Amino acid sequence: PAILVKKKDGSYRFVVDYKKLNLITIKDSSPLPNMEESIRKLGQGYKYFSKLDLKSGFYQIPIHEADREKTAFVTPFGLYQFNVLPMGLINSSPTFQKVMNDTLKPCRQFSLVYLDDIIVFSRSYEEHTIHLAQVFSALSSKHFVLNPPKCELMVPTINYLGHTISENRITPLTEKIQAILNIKEPNTLARANKFIGALSWYRKFIPNFATIAAPIHAVTNLNKNDRRKFKWTSQQSKAFHQLKQMLITAPLFLHFPVNNQPFILTTDASDFGIGGVLQQEVNGQLRNLYYHSQLMTPCERKYSPIEKEALAIYKCFARMRPYLLGRSIIVKTDHCPFEFTSVIFIKIGYGVYWCGYSGKVWNKLSVPA
Repeated sequence: PAILVKKKDGSYRFVVDYKKLNLITIKDSSPLPNMEESIRKLGQGYKYFSKLDLKSGFYQIPIHEADREKTAFVTPFGLYQFNVLPMGLINSSPTFQKVMNDTLKPCRQFSLVYLDDIIVFSRSYEEHTIHLAQVFSALSSKHFVLNPPKCELMVPTINYLGHTISENRITPLTEKIQAILNIKEPNTLARANKFIGALSWYRKFIPNFATIAAPIHAVTNLNKNDRRKFKWTSQQSKAFHQLKQMLITAPLFLHFPVNNQPFILTTDASDFGIGGVLQQEVNGQLRNLYYHSQLMTPCERKYSPIEKEALAIYKCFARMRPYLLGRSIIVKTDHCPFEFTSVIFIKIGYGVYWCGYSGKVWNKLSVPA
């Protein structure tokens, strides 16, 4: 069946339900770009940004003639088939992404593409005009058409992948935060999952997110047989309102890293969770770059104190790996036994693996007196 889905601008998107066709289609496993990597790449001192939007991007990709009949759909007016790439096919997105990657390959040093959203970034106005000309030329060579009303040219801040990005910092998109604030207190599992799912994309802005959200996770992480046991109590209500309050009161922004400045990673572990914050000291002030927190598994909760502290460092390294590789790092922990890590790490279960991972990156381990 074919349906019309209303878009934000009031127009409609034509969509076909291809579930049955997708079930018998060999999936293209080509991944879409990593959103975190894309956002991080924009934080390297760029002062000018442009966002380009393709006009009905998928419809600018033709389908091989022999495959067109596979896209056939029924309407009250008869049977139709697509001549161009439709939305809803399991391989539409990876196919479109590969075409765009190939088209903009000569411009990859100063552009990013996520499906039909193209970002061009530069350090100066003059440089940006050159970069835009090269991107326009690449798109024109493949006969792609832009959608001018949705394009933004030569601006100091840009909205991209749910964030507002400028030269030095990144903040959550205002309308996305407002949408979360508008969510009513859940009374069903589906609504609780919707709230925690919407908020999780911005957890890197919220200190101790996992610990605060733990009561909600406790009633949403249910297996199929236990979903009827969903129960929203005062504990979940308290966490719900606390998380919303943090969206209003917390300084919801992070700085982009400054080159040639060491990172400071401060970690901690409790009985139930671990967390850490990545910072840099710039002009005598600490700048927050990334928050990470997560709950421990039942097995991890049985670890000794030093194992839990080591786990906190390891998990933060794993999560913040794109930031940390090849950089000088000071790791701060309040766990004094880490002064003897070279001995203790060899003796604990996962110690050798943790030590091997950590040894590649950290430059200095600081234990407060």
